[in-house]
Amino acid sequence: MNNETLIQDYIANRLSTNQRAEVEHLLETDSEFKAEFESHKDMAVAFKIAEAKHLKSHFQQLENTLPKEKSNFKTVKYAALAIASVLVIGLSYNIFNTTSGNDLFEDHFEISPNTYQPVTRSNNSDKDNTAFIAYENGNYELAENEFETLLETNNNPNIRYYYAASLLNQSKYELALKQFQILNKIDFDYNDESIWYTALIYIRKEDYALAKTYLKKLGNKKSTFKVANRKELLEVITKKN
Repeated sequence: MNNETLIQDYIANRLSTNQRAEVEHLLETDSEFKAEFESHKDMAVAFKIAEAKHLKSHFQQLENTLPKEKSNFKTVKYAALAIASVLVIGLSYNIFNTTSGNDLFEDHFEISPNTYQPVTRSNNSDKDNTAFIAYENGNYELAENEFETLLETNNNPNIRYYYAASLLNQSKYELALKQFQILNKIDFDYNDESIWYTALIYIRKEDYALAKTYLKKLGNKKSTFKVANRKELLEVITKKN
């Protein structure tokens, strides 16, 4: 199956579980494939919107040709408009549901910045700071190893958070999730961020029920972290769930 067919079938939800996994793997590892995918997705959305507008216009033209003196005119008019509305809503629903959990994850994921122990010229030679230097330099594999070593003697939840973030930044989703789940049981400096990334990982796994639980948990604790993003994601995944 060529890329174009694979992408079109993915968008139309015609692929098997294994084929969908293949597409999502390519989205993570092949930048050219991802660019082609985004192009096809944009065209699909544009086509659906244009199709919905065309159908609505058709019903409005039909309304204008009906003899207004007939007693059943209003009934026909409202029936036509109702059908048009249902079609528009249905097409919009399909647009929402062709967006995968991985798409939503990619749209909302941002690398967590190092705000715990920023690297400066005065401390960049500190051996204990090697992990944060690696993290800031984008060397997440080294950061992972260094944070893991630090945790052997210092069970600091903030260090564990950046250990989890290092795993997440390498697409080690299950390992990162395990660390975030440990952190979500305690109160610490990056508790809101930990809950947020937990929700994003569940969205990527398309476990929308659990994702909603964590997003709502942030709302229940009156968190101001990613408020607009949380609202947007809750609306989308509620339509999917």
